[in-house]
Amino acid sequence: LAALRMYQEIILEDAADPAVVTAFSQKTGDALGRMESLIQALLKITRLDAGGIIFSEERISIAELVRQAAAELSTRAAREEKTLHCSGPAAQTLLCDAEWTREALGNLIKNALGHTQRGGRIDVTWERSAAVARITVADDGCGIAPEDLHHIFKRFYRSRSSLDSQGVGLGLPLAKSIIEGQGGVLSVQSAPG
Repeated sequence: LAALRMYQEIILEDAADPAVVTAFSQKTGDALGRMESLIQALLKITRLDAGGIIFSEERISIAELVRQAAAELSTRAAREEKTLHCSGPAAQTLLCDAEWTREALGNLIKNALGHTQRGGRIDVTWERSAAVARITVADDGCGIAPEDLHHIFKRFYRSRSSLDSQGVGLGLPLAKSIIEGQGGVLSVQSAPG
């Protein structure tokens, strides 16, 4: 809000300069987009906590689920010169709420992108056994310090070494609530580097 107020003041002061108006209108749009994402994440987490979400169950191709989640982020990956690679058996399926699971998976991929340097790689893979389907999001980013591992699924938690200046610490808690709300498990393995 403070940034929006500042951008508005700049636009009002320099209304005669089209370049200033265009530049700060773009900044205003970006700030509004971040605010909308934050509000939507808070509303979703609140609805999940209150039991206001009833997950549907449908059988969906894991490959299609991953493709849809990654498609929304492929432009960002390309812009940041990062490789987003998805692979796994095409015939495997998952019984889940596709929309919510796609949201959780997207949050995991966003997190990986946010913690991977330019030129890095994010791999989304899947496999299925008789008892469990496992989707893994792995990156070659900075890794997570041991003291941070037990906190990353807490709301608003951000490690001191976080590279993603846009995040507010809601993506991983939301992903965890979505997966666990469907009877799944979300876990992490990492080490610095």
